[in-house]
Amino acid sequence: MKAKYSFQKTCLSNHVELPFFENLAHIAKEHEYRGVFGILWFYLVVFKDYCLHLLARILPFSSIVVFFHRLRGVTIGNGVHISPGVIIDDVYPCLVKIGDRVSLAGNNFILTHSKPMKFHSKVSASYRAPVIIEDDAWVAIGVIVLPGVRIGRGSIIASGSVVTKSIPPFVLAAGSPAIVKKDIAELVRHNFTEEEFSQIMRERFEQYNF
Repeated sequence: MKAKYSFQKTCLSNHVELPFFENLAHIAKEHEYRGVFGILWFYLVVFKDYCLHLLARILPFSSIVVFFHRLRGVTIGNGVHISPGVIIDDVYPCLVKIGDRVSLAGNNFILTHSKPMKFHSKVSASYRAPVIIEDDAWVAIGVIVLPGVRIGRGSIIASGSVVTKSIPPFVLAAGSPAIVKKDIAELVRHNFTEEEFSQIMRERFEQYNF
């Protein structure tokens, strides 16, 4: 099973460890903040994001957690549950899109960039790419989602999995890397009209050959 589409990846420079203020200036330029005032504004943006992310990780109230992540730039639909301890990329949160009625069970890592040191530049690319979690998906506790991944509608990602490739709708996936273990389409069919269900299944076949 292989998806017929892939997300666009944007190349990044390799990570270079610099003193704190030099590092912020370097990252500011990567984010296209130019000049002294641009860099100062970027400092404020980073500080705001840090505070919102910290509060979102420790507060036990899902509605407030969702509100804070939206302020960070994460696109989040209606009826979403986010448990404590969920980390959504601290550099490019705006590349994460979460659909309606999604459940993030806790201690999940959702990453939209990978930036290895130059030493490993020939081994692993430095890039950023979006993550999409579609409507009604359930990401169980302790799951890691890597950049450029789409989790299909209504799918379940089992606890402790590492999602390295896109997962089709209406399946149970597990493992490291996560692979499809079970087709649950018939078990969730009652949630849709026949027309809606048939359309989703057609799209699943077209996109995933599954």
